[in-house]
Amino acid sequence: MEKTKSKRIRAAAIIVNKNNILLIHRISHGKEYYVFPGGGVENGETIEQAVLREVQEEASLEVKIEKLLYHQIYDDNTEQFFYLCHYISGEPKLGDGNEARNMKESNANFYDPIWYEIEGLPQLLLYPLEIRDSFIEDTKTNFKNVQKEDKIKVSDLRQSLQ
Repeated sequence: MEKTKSKRIRAAAIIVNKNNILLIHRISHGKEYYVFPGGGVENGETIEQAVLREVQEEASLEVKIEKLLYHQIYDDNTEQFFYLCHYISGEPKLGDGNEARNMKESNANFYDPIWYEIEGLPQLLLYPLEIRDSFIEDTKTNFKNVQKEDKIKVSDLRQSLQ
C-alpha cells in the first residue's frame, strides 16, 4: 500500500498597525524578498494557535486574531491560511524559534521582522504575490466581506514583480 504524504498547513499573520504592516525581510541563499510572519502548524495545535506562536517566534509581538482573510489550497498537498491580526504590543525583533537558529548556523539565511508602509507594497517582492495583491485591494474596503479561498497550482504562483 502506498503511503500518502501528509498535508502541510502553514498559518500566517497579516498584522496591520496604522499605515504599516509587519513583514519578515528575508535573504535566503542570495535572494532578497519579504514574507508574512508564519509557519507550519504543529501536531496538536490549531491554525489560530500556530499564528500566535509564529508571530511570537518571528517578531516577538503580541497580537489578537481578528478574522481569516485568505485560504490558499495548492496542488502539492499544502494549504496556507492568512489571518488579519490586530497589533497589541511589542517591538519587532526575532524571537528564539527556528529562524534565529538558522541565522546562527548559516549566513545564507537572514530574517528581520520590520514594519513596512502599506503604500509601498505594490513595488515590494512579497510572497505570495497573489496575497499581497489581494491585501492591497482589500485595504480599500477595510476588509469588509473578505474571505477568499483559492485553489492554485504551485507552478502558477508568481515569483517576480515582472
